[in-house]
Amino acid sequence: QAVTTLNRRRLHGPAGHAVARGAMSENRSFTAFQVEEPSGINELNAALHEPTPVDARADASEWGGVPVEMEKSHRAALQSNTEAIFNMLNNALGVSLLAVSWVCSKIGLLPALMLYALSCFLNRYTLLLVFRSCQLSKVKVSYPDVARFCFGSTGFSVVALIMTAQCCITSTAYVVTVGAVLFEVVPEKWSKGDATMLGMLLLMPFTLIRSLKRIAILSTLATIACLLELLCIALPCYWDVLVAGTSSVQRKMEDACKPPLTDCDEGCCGEPGSLIWFHLDLKNFVEVIPVILLAYATQSATPIILASLKDDSWENVRKITGFVSICLYVISALFGHSVYLRFTDTTTSNALTTIGQRPIDQTARWCGFIVVFISYIFMLFPIRNVLMSACLGKDELQREAPYVVYLVMTLLLNGFLLMLALAAVELGGLPLCLRFGGGFCATLMAMVFPPMLFVRVRAERGWDFRVVCGSRGGLCAILVIGASVWISSNLALGRDVAKKLLFA
Repeated sequence: QAVTTLNRRRLHGPAGHAVARGAMSENRSFTAFQVEEPSGINELNAALHEPTPVDARADASEWGGVPVEMEKSHRAALQSNTEAIFNMLNNALGVSLLAVSWVCSKIGLLPALMLYALSCFLNRYTLLLVFRSCQLSKVKVSYPDVARFCFGSTGFSVVALIMTAQCCITSTAYVVTVGAVLFEVVPEKWSKGDATMLGMLLLMPFTLIRSLKRIAILSTLATIACLLELLCIALPCYWDVLVAGTSSVQRKMEDACKPPLTDCDEGCCGEPGSLIWFHLDLKNFVEVIPVILLAYATQSATPIILASLKDDSWENVRKITGFVSICLYVISALFGHSVYLRFTDTTTSNALTTIGQRPIDQTARWCGFIVVFISYIFMLFPIRNVLMSACLGKDELQREAPYVVYLVMTLLLNGFLLMLALAAVELGGLPLCLRFGGGFCATLMAMVFPPMLFVRVRAERGWDFRVVCGSRGGLCAILVIGASVWISSNLALGRDVAKKLLFA
């Protein structure tokens, strides 16, 4: 009766009475982790499953303070399914892809592929939780905004802070990767830190460009480079394994290799050992699990892409997210599987430094360089906008601050990220960035916050209406898994960093 009274107060008119009658008549059990249509027919649930009218769309949605700009014609600004799929793929394919083969070498090929599949499923599930929470709460499709609806200004501040921290960590990983590729071509007397500083000097002029439109062409270039990188790494690796055999090809490459190309004990020309199919060492497992989780954690930005669909009905959203999840898993599995099969225990934490020195390997390496180079330039926009707003009270989207202020802020931000990158190089390189980004930030954003937000939103309506995602038991299970991963991975990371600092 209390639930019925609450719903009648919140939803007046025929729709409200229909919901109230549905609440009194329905008594259903839930299965954990299911995504189902509502079994009852009422006006409110039906509306949630239909596309939102174009005229009712918000003028803009935000991610980290950067809006998805809507044109004067709302309909002209909305995306087709194909456009949304490409945007979601571009958003998800990052530096964590380079570490898939390293994960395979740590815990074995079969556990790695199974855990990546589980991560892909859970990340898609919690992505739908965030999107649905925004729909049910009737706020702008924005992770910080739905957090503010649920937990006030504190929720907004916490989510915005963690999103900004994750952007900074990702940018640091880009700088580290750029430096690692440059380290292959600089004089031998140069250290990795010197190569990282050179990389920042190359990046800095492009970060001074204030308009996104002026560098929009770089996005197309990055997409082409990403495809070439995948092809130039996966195909030769499979060819080496299937046609020539790993050992013989490795020996043939000996004369063309410049040791030490990698950080492994054997160098790049070391003889790869046998495949590890299954090796669940607890220490290695705790080390790689945040990297696996980070690979598909796109809950911050993807809801905005889904909200800008021409058809944002629930069925279409499920269809698109399912297709993209399958594509992401296949790409990461093929990419990591091929490199690990080819190089086995000589695999390093970065696929770009694992591959050899043949022309096709060099093509793949420099295509990867272009991808992370351009990704860093774009990643600075949301970070800089948040800092301008928080520190100076200026809206960078409207260019309220003079260019001199923009220039100083950009230089300071680049300097800060360079210091983080130099520290990361000394303390573990790319794995450190991925472990921290996955263990501290992505675990919260992908596994801890979404169930909390959804439970809070559902509490406003009552649990008598099944609107999307399974039972409270399933949500609690995700929350427990996320909290356990967050605690264990951060404790392990802190221990490893402390050891490096003490024995440096």
